[in-house]
Amino acid sequence: MRRNDPFSAPRSALCRDGGDLPLSAPKWDVLLHPVRETGVPLGGIGTGGIMRSSSGAFSRWTIKAGDVKHFTLPAAGFLLRAQQDGDRPEARALQPDPGTGEMTSLDFVPAEAWQGLFPKAWHRHAPVAGVRADCLSFSPIVPGDLATASLPVALFRWKLTNEADRSADAALAFTFPNLNGWFRSFGEDRPRRTATGGFNTPFEGREAFGVVLDQAQAGEERGEGQGQWAIACRPEPGVALSRSVCFDGYGDGAAFWSPFVKEGSAPPLDQSWVVEGGFRENRPGLATGAVAASVRLAPGESAVLTFALVWDLPAISFGQGRRWWRGYTDQWGRSGTSAAAIADHALGHATEWEARIDAWHGEAEASVGDAPHRAGQAINELYFLVDGMTVLTSATGAPDDRRHFGLIECHDYALYNTLDLWIYAAEAVGRHFPELAAMVTEDFAALTLASDPRLRRHRWHHGLFPINAPGCCPHDVGGPGEDPFVVPNSYTYRDPNLWKDLNCDLVLCIFREGRAMGRDWRVRLFPAVRVAIDRLQRFDIDGDGLIENDGTPDQTFDNIPMKGVSSYCGGLWIAALLAGADLAREAGEKGLSRRWRDQARDAGAVYARLLFNGEYFRVDTQGPLSSACFIEQLFGPFLARRLGLGDIVPAEMARTALSSVFRRNFIEAGGGEGAVSLSAIPASARDALPHKADSSFQTSEIQPGFNYSFAAQLGTWGLGDEADTLYRALHHQLHVRRNLVFQTPAAYDRDRLSCRAILNMRPLSAWWMLPPGA
Repeated sequence: MRRNDPFSAPRSALCRDGGDLPLSAPKWDVLLHPVRETGVPLGGIGTGGIMRSSSGAFSRWTIKAGDVKHFTLPAAGFLLRAQQDGDRPEARALQPDPGTGEMTSLDFVPAEAWQGLFPKAWHRHAPVAGVRADCLSFSPIVPGDLATASLPVALFRWKLTNEADRSADAALAFTFPNLNGWFRSFGEDRPRRTATGGFNTPFEGREAFGVVLDQAQAGEERGEGQGQWAIACRPEPGVALSRSVCFDGYGDGAAFWSPFVKEGSAPPLDQSWVVEGGFRENRPGLATGAVAASVRLAPGESAVLTFALVWDLPAISFGQGRRWWRGYTDQWGRSGTSAAAIADHALGHATEWEARIDAWHGEAEASVGDAPHRAGQAINELYFLVDGMTVLTSATGAPDDRRHFGLIECHDYALYNTLDLWIYAAEAVGRHFPELAAMVTEDFAALTLASDPRLRRHRWHHGLFPINAPGCCPHDVGGPGEDPFVVPNSYTYRDPNLWKDLNCDLVLCIFREGRAMGRDWRVRLFPAVRVAIDRLQRFDIDGDGLIENDGTPDQTFDNIPMKGVSSYCGGLWIAALLAGADLAREAGEKGLSRRWRDQARDAGAVYARLLFNGEYFRVDTQGPLSSACFIEQLFGPFLARRLGLGDIVPAEMARTALSSVFRRNFIEAGGGEGAVSLSAIPASARDALPHKADSSFQTSEIQPGFNYSFAAQLGTWGLGDEADTLYRALHHQLHVRRNLVFQTPAAYDRDRLSCRAILNMRPLSAWWMLPPGA
């Protein structure tokens, strides 16, 4: 399906029409700060992303593996020049003035309106000399086509319309600096000194006319952040193309701007230089290229121009130095010299990709409705596939000869594939790219069957514990500062070997991803299922079939102590037993399958008897927060029902409990801004909370990922009106009032614009809004 007007956003898109945007503050100043002007990130899965903000500036960069940087470059952007017959030419840079003291000759003007529906964004700019510019930008995130979705490409389709009553000459230029070497180190700010050896060259292809932004290479293989960038425009009938190979993007820009305004084409700045190192107080020039398209427009006439930005940076490395090749290099090579070829390919397929994205959007809208708080909210949370400091590796050169996929928990908690968050995010990933979800599950299965006896130090009490104890599914596959996919459990806030939810999460992931991957895959991973369940059996202290929590925060709510049987871990345990029973039967372990299924049946009866108080399921049986009303009390039963494993609790009991949570946690304690994690907390229990500095931490916060899960549970048990009310509230708070779209946090606070841990993985649970398999 292709929409009738590609420059008109669908109803499900988020809309902004100028004016000042709100700015949320971090809960604690040490955390990554939200930005005022967000936007849809551009880039492929595992290529690193570049956000073009709602104002038109390139401003957030996740090119470096495991890192995020915020900065703007006036040399990176689009310039519009127009001249009505008989008048003087006018020109504008279509982004706000960044105030860096660079490119000061330009006349900067931000976009006047913006709309976003991942991976698409629409920018509308004020007319220049009667010529209006509308931009549709996107990257080819096409579900089911990982080879295309992992390309390091951004496409910009522009429509120039002459709104005047005279003919006009219009020209649009795309300028971009040579950023080779800018993304090799961790740090949130614009690099002060960058790699040397950058130079630019022109190129032409079948579908592309542009400039390659290259770097001199001393060795045979590129290091991280090294390779080629390219900018290009697709030739069209009646459109004149021109380019400037190199000018200084650190200067005032007059060498390009003045002749561009005068002539309506890119000046012939055809000689590039090789960038030197410069001095600390005197930096070298910034080798910047430009490509321009010029067209004659009659009154009321429009022309469509398509530009591309490509970055072929094939290598990534992490803190301990291991090098990996990005996933797209399996198709495009590892030399870092394919930017021109990728640009030519992208411009030749742009129209096809756009139509396929529209078809996918249409399917989601048909499933849950096209309102922004319905399909729009779910679709936009998929921004994290690009901007989740995402890693997708090639099997070539990998220590285990396998591909790996990684999403960061968030920048503030820099851990890849944190499993207790991944269990919430996995369906959103797997329903669009099942092979990616399978990669994550395979990693955790392999690590569960392995062990690492080396010691970590506990963050709080400083005791020592194994990196990965035998039979324990890791909390994460490692952090970007270490050696992810090889050394797990960079998390030391608690001892993850004692957690009660992680092994359950693994079994459920194997069951869920196994449906897409096939029987042989499921049987191959069954040994990890057996080990995971056997390990947890030791925590059934009293032999009633249910595991017990030990009183420390030993699950995803790592500041909420649970003791005895808990609704969260107990429900996950029963769901894991049911999934394990099915997997055991398929693996030929019929006796084991019967034992696990019988245990799940008996445990379900105990679960309801011990925890349901007639109104809701208690947090646990013995902890200080036992009587509180907990947002995720039915998470395990919800997953069991969604995965087709049956009902763990009676449906009417579930509806009663969910109605209570909706009233207590959303309406009353949350004030309609979202559901808090715990309500009705006993006053005496606050002294038992581990996080003494802020007793709201994970308790009275509103956590979007859990809220999306809770909304889906409401819908699953027939409370559709309540679910829709919560989705509306979340959309208003995140996308409108707090301006946290495309930077969704782990949590925000009621009655104030503060939040914690932006760019968070768990809100991918918004995709539970859709029916399974829809």
